[in-house]
Amino acid sequence: MVIKGLQHRHTLRYLQGSAKTIETSQTVRETGQSPLIVTFLARLISPDYGTIAGKATVKFEKIIENIGSAYNSGTGVFTAPTKGLYHFTASARQSHSGYLHLGLFRNTEEMAVSVALNYNSLTIGATFTLESGDSVFVKNIWTQSSGIVGGGQTYFSGNLIHKM
Repeated sequence: MVIKGLQHRHTLRYLQGSAKTIETSQTVRETGQSPLIVTFLARLISPDYGTIAGKATVKFEKIIENIGSAYNSGTGVFTAPTKGLYHFTASARQSHSGYLHLGLFRNTEEMAVSVALNYNSLTIGATFTLESGDSVFVKNIWTQSSGIVGGGQTYFSGNLIHKM
């Protein structure tokens, strides 16, 4: 499928060739309705090869897609605009000898964890329900700093699967 941006709408084209106009964040605010599509993809750019502080939230600053405007690159936090079933993934590389322990959190609850060791990669994926206003983020679950690779090689993504 191809999503093509218009001024206040997006056109979604299916493989069969039909097109349907869908509301997104700008038209949602005008009508007061919850968004029909919520999806984001953000990448970590800096540090190229560096560290993340202990217990720190990872701020994936390069937004590739943010339909529904629910991901905040300044804080690294996704805020659910509507109640529903969501799926999230994150992938990261460890930047030097040692460990990288990352957790995927819903508010203060740890939903999934993964560990990378000595320059290897980790992936986290989980599907769970969110209430409108719930937060989801990725953070270093260790109390000490951990090596992490930016340069676009580390990412966080999520999407609304089913509105409830």
